[in-house]
Amino acid sequence: MALEPVEANLTFRQWAADWLSRRRAKGTTRENYEIAIRLHLNPRWGNQRLRAIKRAQVEAWVHEMEANERIANSTAEGHWKVFQMVIKDALQNGKITTNPTYEIDGPYVGESTSYVFSPDECWAIYDAFPERYRIIPMLGFACGTRQAEAFGVCDDVIDSGRSLLTLRRQVLRNKETSHKRLLVDRLKTSPRLSSKDVPMPPYLLEALQEYMERYPPRATETVLWAHKKKIDDCKRGSARALFWTPRNYLLGRTSLNDGLWKPTLLKLGIKDEEGNLPTFHDLRHTFISTCLQGGIPEHTVAAWVGDSVVELRRTYSHLLKDHAETHGAVAASLTARPKPPLVYNAA
Repeated sequence: MALEPVEANLTFRQWAADWLSRRRAKGTTRENYEIAIRLHLNPRWGNQRLRAIKRAQVEAWVHEMEANERIANSTAEGHWKVFQMVIKDALQNGKITTNPTYEIDGPYVGESTSYVFSPDECWAIYDAFPERYRIIPMLGFACGTRQAEAFGVCDDVIDSGRSLLTLRRQVLRNKETSHKRLLVDRLKTSPRLSSKDVPMPPYLLEALQEYMERYPPRATETVLWAHKKKIDDCKRGSARALFWTPRNYLLGRTSLNDGLWKPTLLKLGIKDEEGNLPTFHDLRHTFISTCLQGGIPEHTVAAWVGDSVVELRRTYSHLLKDHAETHGAVAASLTARPKPPLVYNAA
């Protein structure tokens, strides 16, 4: 049966808009989808009919992105993933009969390079930070927290008896929150992961206890986020947050990064090989790298930081390669042919 004319002439732009309108992704993710479509996919594919997109065109586009020095590999990968999702959705809804992205390798993405702080640098940052906020970078290098997760630490997630920190909240400020800072019971990786437990070293637990005595946690509203619901439609609760600005606002990225983080690194002279300032997220990389180099199993580290093992392997493959040398002899001994038992000759 022939398709209706409107279906035959359906453009990528039209279907991408329809696909985006049905997404229930979190605010930042949905914004990234919208940016990818508006600024990158529509200029390339927007006016083309979905049914007319051919495999050879898609392959040529992948090569174009790889050859374009103005597009970072990770950015090209993001465009590719959104394109794939839109095309797959069109196939599943009967708008096209074949998938032109099928079995096409996306843009090449090389190994991530991140700055790994030395222990001396971590503690220098801690010492140089204002006393009111120095726990925040410590949470990064001691527990591998993301920045928004560190901002969202409350007193009810600190288990001093078991030395565990349970991360389940973050402070968000984006389009989803109407650009207001809100404490949200949600991790970046939700709904796949609703919380994660990270062991706290004794120095962090001691520092947290001293900090809360000096700066008592304060009650604030928290959004009890539910999957597939908008923040405005979610119920509210209460929690006692640790970190506040002098004007009694929850701490946010801009105030910490521009007001504290960058000035501290400039003062200490900490830069990467290209002369750039490392980011707060590099504290998380430092924690993960240190754990992997220390021989902690990758699945354990992945559980602590809330990543999948696949993601951990891709990002830190250069460290995991070292395990072949470190643990290779042990692995080989496990499957070695057993030695025959010693036979003693009777006298």
